[in-house]
Amino acid sequence: MKKLLIALAALGERLRVWLIAQHWFSSILLPAIPRNLRWWLRAAYLAPIDALDRLRSDDSVAAPPRAHNFSGAAIDLQANGAGLIAALEEVAGLTPASRVLDVGCGMGRLAIAMAGYLGPTGAYEGLDIVPDGIRWCREHVAAPYGNVHFTLSDVRNDEYNPGGSIAAVDYRFPFEDASFDVVVLVSVFTHMLPPELGHYLDEIARVLALGGRCFATYYLLTPEARDRMANHRSALRFKHDFGSHAVVSTKMPELSVGYHDRYLDEVYARHGLAGERYPGYWCGQPSKWSTASGTGEQDVLVARKLDVPTLV
Repeated sequence: MKKLLIALAALGERLRVWLIAQHWFSSILLPAIPRNLRWWLRAAYLAPIDALDRLRSDDSVAAPPRAHNFSGAAIDLQANGAGLIAALEEVAGLTPASRVLDVGCGMGRLAIAMAGYLGPTGAYEGLDIVPDGIRWCREHVAAPYGNVHFTLSDVRNDEYNPGGSIAAVDYRFPFEDASFDVVVLVSVFTHMLPPELGHYLDEIARVLALGGRCFATYYLLTPEARDRMANHRSALRFKHDFGSHAVVSTKMPELSVGYHDRYLDEVYARHGLAGERYPGYWCGQPSKWSTASGTGEQDVLVARKLDVPTLV
């Protein structure tokens, strides 16, 4: 019976993942539902799955309640974290001695894995704007060397922190210059508009050490992605185009934001960042990483900090 209930919990979560991949759900239904109702419905759907999850007694690492986990649809948090570390090792130069900044750390998807990965000279700092996420991470995520820390940033975002006291364009990362080797942003710029993105890149370039890398995920509006959207091969349809970026809904633009690749190339160059792109499967393209890794859905842009910014 216990195995059956656990299987039902996994089935319920997979159904949610399937729904998110459907155009009618992600691009039509979700934007039409008011934010507070949307989040209430999400919690109501996931609450029974959380109850089934509590039947597990063999989990070696604590996992946050799904009803409160706002950072994606990770069915297996441990596998997703391990997959993300593998991707960072492969394309961003991550090692156990790296100094890592995780902007938008959520409920600890990367932090949980990093706690057991870092060596004594490494360091992990997690930033997020959602109090529940930072609170949960502080209470449940610990590293043997005491080098994993979390900071709450009360930045205003209409979708994730509408009552925030600081505008994103005014927020300064609370870290010294050149203090990180790797900066990670998973599904952060997909919820930020160009002025906010530009300011965050200012801060990333400031805190990133020379030669360090920024690993950030996007919905990149490349010619191929736009063709796939036009031919109904994508779950998300960025129908409202503003030249530099496009959104699914003008009523709630921060719900899903896509960026034109040529615009990002120019912005990154102005900040002294030179990068390489890896397509995600959000619009039906093959990805470098599997769905189980927690990395392959969105497009990835890995940029290295140059010694001199390129003026364009």
